[in-house]
Amino acid sequence: MSAYVDARQSTRRRRRTRRWVIAVLVVVVLLVGADFVAKTIAEQVAATQFQKQGKLSAKPDVTIEGFPFLTQVAAKDIGQIKVGISNLKEGPVTFSSVNADATSVRLKSYAFNSGTIGHIRGTALISFSSLANTLTTEFGPLGDLLNGVGLNLSAAGPDEVKANVSLVGSATWRITRVDAHTLNAKLISSSGLLRQLNSVGSKTFTIPPLPLGLTLDSLAVTPSGIVGIISSSNAPFGS
Repeated sequence: MSAYVDARQSTRRRRRTRRWVIAVLVVVVLLVGADFVAKTIAEQVAATQFQKQGKLSAKPDVTIEGFPFLTQVAAKDIGQIKVGISNLKEGPVTFSSVNADATSVRLKSYAFNSGTIGHIRGTALISFSSLANTLTTEFGPLGDLLNGVGLNLSAAGPDEVKANVSLVGSATWRITRVDAHTLNAKLISSSGLLRQLNSVGSKTFTIPPLPLGLTLDSLAVTPSGIVGIISSSNAPFGS
């Protein structure tokens, strides 16, 4: 009889344990789900604020890193946010893509609609097709001709870009950073008919202030195009 009673009590204990485990799992799932939903909403709010701040034509891609998210919001301190912007036109230059990490983001309120970004660092790509559009635009009527016959750009070194123009010739420019908002394309060689055209010379491009106080720190010519290192500190966003 005692063994039977012990067995029944053991069964009850196992059932109670299972019920507690199930209850805990349900609570965990609900908390994780709530955290995910809150993070998704916050990413959309942040994207809207960044769009307004930078006067962008479209919302950037925003991803908030770290888990759990709600504890970061409670502290008004977000560890890391990834921001991606496509086809960012600034003056005569169009950045094909901008990718940056924002860290030490301090919120002014739990609504996530304003705050200060401690540090931002990332890269900005000017693809060769984008650079070709910039050069042909800056060259005026000659640019229309070059664009019509085909202006193909490629890397010619860590700071040089070469243009091969069908039936016309070639030209090589050295691309340098003058300051945080200025690029210079200096003609260092040319051949064919391009050698005879004074219009194909050196050009200076002024880049208006980038979103979130970003500035151009350095640049390099790569097989994908011109890649610039960008950064910013203590950048406010929102109202």
